[in-house]
Amino acid sequence: MTIKLINSFAFAIACFTAVQQALAQAELPPMLPWSGKSEEVVAGANDRWITRAELTDFKTTPDYEETMRWYKKLADASPLISMTSIGKSSEGREIYMLLASSEKNTSTEALRKSDKPLLLAQAGIHAGEIDGKDAGMLLLRNIAFGKDKVLLDKVNFLFIPILNVDGHERASIWNRPNQRGPENMGYRTNAQNLNLNRDYTKLDTKEIRAVVEVINKYDPDLYMDIHVTDGADYQYDITYGNIGKEGYSPAISDWLEKILTPTVNRGLSEMGHIPGPLVNAFDDRDFSKGMIGFTGSPRFSHHYGNLRHLPAILVENHSLKPYRQRVLGTCVLLRNILAIMGEKGHSLQAAIDSDRMRREESIPVAWKVPEREEPMNAKQEKSTKMYIPDDSIDFKGIASRTVHSNVTGADYVEWLGKPVNQRIAVYKTTQVVSTLSRPTGYWVPVQCSDVIERLKIHGIRMTSLKEGREINVEMYRMRDAKFQPDESGSLPFEGHWQVKAAPVAEKHKHFFPAGSVFVSCDQPLGDLAIILLEPKSSDSFFSWGFFPNIFQRTEYIEAYVMEPLIDKMLRENPALKTEFDQKKANDAAFSKSPYAMMNWFYERTPYYDSRHLLYPVGIQR
Repeated sequence: MTIKLINSFAFAIACFTAVQQALAQAELPPMLPWSGKSEEVVAGANDRWITRAELTDFKTTPDYEETMRWYKKLADASPLISMTSIGKSSEGREIYMLLASSEKNTSTEALRKSDKPLLLAQAGIHAGEIDGKDAGMLLLRNIAFGKDKVLLDKVNFLFIPILNVDGHERASIWNRPNQRGPENMGYRTNAQNLNLNRDYTKLDTKEIRAVVEVINKYDPDLYMDIHVTDGADYQYDITYGNIGKEGYSPAISDWLEKILTPTVNRGLSEMGHIPGPLVNAFDDRDFSKGMIGFTGSPRFSHHYGNLRHLPAILVENHSLKPYRQRVLGTCVLLRNILAIMGEKGHSLQAAIDSDRMRREESIPVAWKVPEREEPMNAKQEKSTKMYIPDDSIDFKGIASRTVHSNVTGADYVEWLGKPVNQRIAVYKTTQVVSTLSRPTGYWVPVQCSDVIERLKIHGIRMTSLKEGREINVEMYRMRDAKFQPDESGSLPFEGHWQVKAAPVAEKHKHFFPAGSVFVSCDQPLGDLAIILLEPKSSDSFFSWGFFPNIFQRTEYIEAYVMEPLIDKMLRENPALKTEFDQKKANDAAFSKSPYAMMNWFYERTPYYDSRHLLYPVGIQR
């Protein structure tokens, strides 16, 4: 009787969960039917190595504990697989990495020095986007016991099944309303509510610090970051891409575009999947207006890889495709990339070496889509600017229509679940609009210990002063600083109050105490050092708000001292009087503020704090 009650209760819970899941996904667009050859990899019900996803027909995914037990069991059963912790999360969970290799010695140093190319792939940086974890189970099982073990004859494989382990355990059917399964999706951010894929430059999180340490220790030849999309509907189930030649690693980008992508796409298609490029609509309501490819910030994984001359691929599985289809497609993707690396990986290594030797004098920090002037016609008062497409593609889209909301009064797109193929333009942000000149290097004072620590974690080489000394350097005086929140009430972003300011270069003979470091730009990670230490870069430590103390003025002057001093300054310096009169004439707010006027004179006295607004990093040209 007790067993019957338990079974009845379990059945009721299962039914309730199924109803909840149906409600959670009731508003998603219609699905296209799918079946593919990749389904051959799915284990039978009696297979002792069946995974939670397979056991539930890909409705659910195992939690952290079950996942790691399964991987540990696999590692114990196969001499080709081992498992190691690369660090702990902020809540204390181990972040595990699997090593798949036929080498006798799989130590860090041995894998780094091996003649075989090395792939590093990670899943679950956004823990609700967990396709890669289950795909890795299927692939590693087939490497351990099936025909895919031959892959290890020519390549080594590192795999992080869950990077955001804390977010993974914050699972719910309500977490990702734009995604079709699994039922127990994890959460996007980590336990600190930080987005790990915004942390590659500032390195606030233990998770990304652990990944960067793996990159530095093992020096992989290719880095994959596996995600799931939000947003629009289209036919592609597996989309992926890298930064193009307009980035920092043109030889690497050329290899990924010409050698990896065509081969991998053929393999995916042969297994019943629809591979495509990363999809970003130029107009999210109308794909006929084209797609856009961004050259963006190294706070993101694949942009960070490109900046440090590490081949990096961003994978974005399509969220509206069934979980089964996405997981199997990811398994095929991983397998095919391992195969092409085994066959052509040495030519990729040559491309890496080429890019790491680059020492460009001008380093881009901002880009835009190129434009051209369109001539005026009789009906126009002035010429118009038109974006210039970089290319065009046959886009495999989904039919849609625009619907007007009676509640909000806005229009929105409704996806109709019917395939539509169309030729569309592809725009790319290939035009550089802002650059930095490469200096010889940077002097970072010892008191900026947090910045020095993070530079070291990145793997950037530096030398330390054993004794303090004065050095002739260029330093920036930061003018017109603007902090968040701004006038619109913006909140802090990723745990930081960001700042923008106009750097004005000054020559200084500046004392750097013992323990200060010199960061040379003549090193493989020299470009990364420039982006991190130049305030003009949106991903510099300055922009992330690591130097708030330079904006604090600690000494003041009383009016009874300043007023007589102003009279003396004006009498002795006619040019100063002219400058002051012009300032009053051109700045109404200034002319009405006695404090602003007094402070203007104070700044021009030797009493004023010489380090106020002075960025403490010295630049050696």
